[in-house]
Amino acid sequence: MFDKITGTATFNLLGKALDTSVKRHEVISNNIANVDTPKFKRQIVTFEEEMAKAFDCRPEIVGRRTDPRHFPINDCNYMNVNATVITDKAHVMRNDKNNVDINVEMSDLAKNTMTYQICATRLASMFAHLNDIIVKGGRA
Repeated sequence: MFDKITGTATFNLLGKALDTSVKRHEVISNNIANVDTPKFKRQIVTFEEEMAKAFDCRPEIVGRRTDPRHFPINDCNYMNVNATVITDKAHVMRNDKNNVDINVEMSDLAKNTMTYQICATRLASMFAHLNDIIVKGGRA
């Protein structure tokens, strides 16, 4: 019963967004901590692009899995999308080959904090509605 309520797409996407925000916060904090480390390359978290690809997926060929050990073919399930950390090796800003820009990192941190707060508030609202249903027992 609880799985029917918490297994919704909105609930799952909010959970993934919170997990991604936590991972992004760790990566940004690491970038800020290494702003003066020579040869350090900043890292970024990709998630939104991969999630968009999963939602836009229109596979031409769909593989049928008869065993859970089979590899998925053109699997477009958004539940399989996870945050990925990549290293930005393309940009070099300073002579010591460090590419961390503190202004970019601080603005990314502020944006990530707002994203986390929005997702957490929405998820808390969903639990508050669930609590109302449990407490009131269907009475208005």
